[in-house]
Amino acid sequence: MTSYQLHSDHIPGRWVEHEGKKLRWLGGTNYLSIGTHPLFQEKLADGIKKFSQNWGSSRRNNLQISVWEELEDLFAKKYGRPAAALSSSGMLAGQTALQIAFQLNQNSLLNIAPKTHPALWSITHKPFSGTFDAWRANLLHTDIVAIDGTGSPWVEGIDFDFATSLAKENVLLVDESHRIGIQDIGIKTEANLIQTASLSKAFGIPAGIILGEVDVINQLKSDPFWVGSSPPNPAFCYACLHAQEAYEEQLEHLKHSIQLMDEGLKEVNKTIKRLQGYPTFCSSSPDLFDYLKDNGFLTNQFSYPDINAPAICRATISSSLTKEDIEGLIEVLLNFKDV
Repeated sequence: MTSYQLHSDHIPGRWVEHEGKKLRWLGGTNYLSIGTHPLFQEKLADGIKKFSQNWGSSRRNNLQISVWEELEDLFAKKYGRPAAALSSSGMLAGQTALQIAFQLNQNSLLNIAPKTHPALWSITHKPFSGTFDAWRANLLHTDIVAIDGTGSPWVEGIDFDFATSLAKENVLLVDESHRIGIQDIGIKTEANLIQTASLSKAFGIPAGIILGEVDVINQLKSDPFWVGSSPPNPAFCYACLHAQEAYEEQLEHLKHSIQLMDEGLKEVNKTIKRLQGYPTFCSSSPDLFDYLKDNGFLTNQFSYPDINAPAICRATISSSLTKEDIEGLIEVLLNFKDV
């Protein structure tokens, strides 16, 4: 099977139904399964009562809802950055940051690392088609540098040692959508660091975030590209702001599951790619998807971001899975024989 379509009337948690069978769900990017946590549900209900509808105003509207600034302050402090700006999606966060980067370095070229998410592409610039080593060897001290915090959909770690060699004249754009909320996103660099992320993954809310220096965020918030955009839904922002204990609890559970995977899969089939301390694995094997499905686990398998590329089998360990689920998955993966 190269890909499949599954239509559902609810967001899957631990279980999903496919082809008449109940399977444990390893798809998506709902890393912390925050939507099933009672505290998050309580705070979201409170948020809906408080903010009865979405608020699609200009970002410079005379009426400002305080929850946006409060959540921005929380994220800036949480990740040790001077300032933050919310957007309505991770894609918009990336594109807004890109607009500001071009303004900061008007005579610079955009140098995009291999496999960077389209959120940091421009119409005229696409990711470097060679290796990471070749890309790093050609960075200039005036470049706007764009890169993902970790590989997606392919799971691979990104070595940020190159960032220490960047100059103050560089702008370093990093899409942290698949690290924020589940891993440390600190990066050492002299460059003007701007980090963007989707909050719909680990944080489970329809929003994006931009983290950067105070002057950069102030300039961003004065730019027509941001001013003309709609803010994120205030009810979900309220839930995120007031359910931080739930996020911490879900993250702790996820860390235990990842530790089990790390300990149990030290020797795994070479076609399965995973990182120590990270909740996702993937494979180019045409057999892994059906093998896991036959053994009670449903993963994603589709082409992304190029819809014409070969389908990728990608699986996510979420906080909804139990210790028994993880132990069962480890056993199944250890017995996988690629043919």
